[in-house]
Amino acid sequence: MKLRNLVWWAVALAVVAGLLYAPTGSFAFLRLDDHDYTFRCAFVFDGLSWANVKKALVNVRHAGVWMPITYMSYMADITLFGPGPEPHHLVNVAFHMANVVLLLALAWRLAGGRCNEWIVLAVAFWGLHPQRVEAVAWIASRKELLWAFFALLGLLAHERGLRAPCPSARKLLWQGGSCICCALACMSKPTAMCFPLLALCVDWMRPEANPRNHVKARELCSRAVPYLPFIAMALATGALAIYSQTHPEGHATRELFSASLPWRLLNAAVSIGLSLFQMIVPIGIRLDYRAVPGQFPLQGMLGLTILAGAIGLLAYLQRKCRKNCFAKRGAWIAAAWFLSALLPTLGIFGSFGEHARADRFLYVPMMAVALAAAWTENRPGRMAKVVLGVYVIALAACAWPVIDSYRNDTTVFARTLAFDPENGRALAHVGQAECALPGGIDRGIDHLRHSQAIRPRDDTAAHLAYALAMRGHSHDFAEIRRLCSKFACDHRLDKKGQALEALGMTAMRQRRWEEAIGCFNDSIRAPQRFYSPDDAKLRLAACLCNAGRQEDAIRTLEPLTQSRRIDIKGKANQALETLKRNPRAVLFLD
Repeated sequence: MKLRNLVWWAVALAVVAGLLYAPTGSFAFLRLDDHDYTFRCAFVFDGLSWANVKKALVNVRHAGVWMPITYMSYMADITLFGPGPEPHHLVNVAFHMANVVLLLALAWRLAGGRCNEWIVLAVAFWGLHPQRVEAVAWIASRKELLWAFFALLGLLAHERGLRAPCPSARKLLWQGGSCICCALACMSKPTAMCFPLLALCVDWMRPEANPRNHVKARELCSRAVPYLPFIAMALATGALAIYSQTHPEGHATRELFSASLPWRLLNAAVSIGLSLFQMIVPIGIRLDYRAVPGQFPLQGMLGLTILAGAIGLLAYLQRKCRKNCFAKRGAWIAAAWFLSALLPTLGIFGSFGEHARADRFLYVPMMAVALAAAWTENRPGRMAKVVLGVYVIALAACAWPVIDSYRNDTTVFARTLAFDPENGRALAHVGQAECALPGGIDRGIDHLRHSQAIRPRDDTAAHLAYALAMRGHSHDFAEIRRLCSKFACDHRLDKKGQALEALGMTAMRQRRWEEAIGCFNDSIRAPQRFYSPDDAKLRLAACLCNAGRQEDAIRTLEPLTQSRRIDIKGKANQALETLKRNPRAVLFLD
């Protein structure tokens, strides 16, 4: 196939991938990480500026991960297109389209122009697979797309540098470009610390690079020189990743390992096996996979069985392809690429918490399928191409409902609950979303209670207490105070102010005005408050008035008459008119 035809195939694949993910342009933010990376991030929400760029570079603790290039991309989206979620989603789609083209170019380069139709189908398999949805449709997964983008650029430059004559200015230029791309990938996500191993795989993929050939020590040293900058950047990135993970901003210092080494190794083996299974049979694709010992007997044995089968298949290829050294070596290098790219996310060298695996972690590892196609010497038959083409179309059809589930918190976590009804995180998010719907507060409270029972968290307790306070049943007051007992003893512990607002509403209904005033004041001043403080200010004004502090109540109400929310503005004006007619009036602005 000529280069011109390859360009047309690249454009076609990019367009198909873009059309598949185009609906994400109308999707909303997800509470899980999207807010912390964009409009709740102090150095991102007001757009691109030199001051924000400096903060992104030096702040290694925000959200427990150092990724300044990713933050800069969010800043650029806000500056160019505004703060809404639509631009973030569409930029994710654009990066995925670019990665499809770059992967096709890398596979074509490594194949030397052979079997291009087979490579195109393999790249389509990768780009349209349902396991790509989490990385593309979730704004917070921009880091996966960015580090893959720069890694592919760097590997293309590295491959060109390997083929360039030595010594020459062109070789130095390509090597310098690959080093720059490696640095940008590491600054997009620390997972890019595996770049040296990926570059080594690209080196071994070339047919002329036969590791069995005898290599003199001097030649070996010269071949190792280009990898030294990669290794140095990988080590520095790993050190920063460890510090960021153990010293997250706004949280106490965490342990690097939250589970024993045997459990981490078992989790890694099961995760690899289940990921390979879903790669072939894409069922149960969802946002959050848990690592729960109670689920191990069935899912764990399936994962270990699939992993053992994959190892057995590699051993079979090793024996069957004795005469075809290129194909035999290609299969093992494909496995090396897969494991190298997946290794930083398996939890072996750091905490994996309660997560078993994630589809976004497979974004780069699964590129091994496309690259393996580049190492196949024998041209596949027409029937094989037809079968693979139909399979790729079926995968795209399977990806469509997964993409649609990322519309909002309710849809994405409802899909997770459909496959994992005991998922505490999904229960909490669905509960919060239902509490905001008309008539859904009772269902939301049930979900939040279930989540808190199986996965106790301060945030979930605060959300549950707030929902109970909003419902306003007197028999819930004791539960609210129990849930918020920690924050009632020390108001400074409630960084978001939600638990204090729940306590304030409870005290207000019990006519404990001074207690309610203290809770509302501290809730409004909470350093990480997420929701608008206007409701709390309105209730604070009512408590001040009922406690005999009418002047303070009026000072609190007057700014609310200019609120952008029509309901707050109307209630504030009505309360001021009531106080003007009767300064001793009792207000219940709830």
